[in-house]
Amino acid sequence: ISCHMNSFLTDIEEDGYHIFSLDKAKSPDFYPNRFPNYPGVKVHDLAVGDRITIRAFFPVEAKDSTRIDGGYIDLEVEHIEADHVLAVILTELPKEFALGTGDSIEVFEDEILYRTAAPVQ
Repeated sequence: ISCHMNSFLTDIEEDGYHIFSLDKAKSPDFYPNRFPNYPGVKVHDLAVGDRITIRAFFPVEAKDSTRIDGGYIDLEVEHIEADHVLAVILTELPKEFALGTGDSIEVFEDEILYRTAAPVQ
């Protein structure tokens, strides 16, 4: 296991999840698999109420081992800072995951894969 891969696994062990990073994906062997070239989103292009998509990885208990599963999570932007946002999770996640629907988390610019603008009121 490379030191990068070890960092990925350490996040999962310590936090119960790891959020995919566009910057870290540029480092060879940081992630166990290749991923698409996501467009990414600049924080200054976001507005409160926008929906953003991230990719997260979680440990999943199997009979005799733990495997890592990942998927897309949609969030709604609640607050915007200079280089990150606070957003609430909209996606329904399994109860055993460290994150759940309605949780508010901090997401950094290099972790945001897609944006959908808030509907005009």
